[in-house]
This record gives sequence, C-alpha cells and structure tokens, in this order.
Amino acid sequence: MPKGKKDKSFMPMSVAGILTFSTDEAGGFKVPKWFPVLLSVVTGVVIIALQLM
Repeated sequence: MPKGKKDKSFMPMSVAGILTFSTDEAGGFKVPKWFPVLLSVVTGVVIIALQLM
C-alpha cells in the first residue's frame, strides 16, 4: 500500500450530527472563548462573598 494514500473510511453515524452542528454557522450572538471562564469565576466569587456575610 503506498504511503501517500490514506485509507478512506466512513465515520459512524453517531458523530454525524456533531460534525454538522460544529460546522454550521448559527448566526446571532457570538460569545468569546474567555467569557464562560470569566463568568464562572465571577459567579464563584459572588457566592463565596455572600456566604461570608
């Protein structure tokens, strides 16, 4: 088998929806990648601060 050719195989049906979803452009509001991390940290700090009061 030549090294340059890749073996073509079909993906299982279980990942078909995930691949389609990840490549579709939904439009609307785009959230930066750092936003969920920042939101989680801020929420944690607020909850801890409320517990200390």
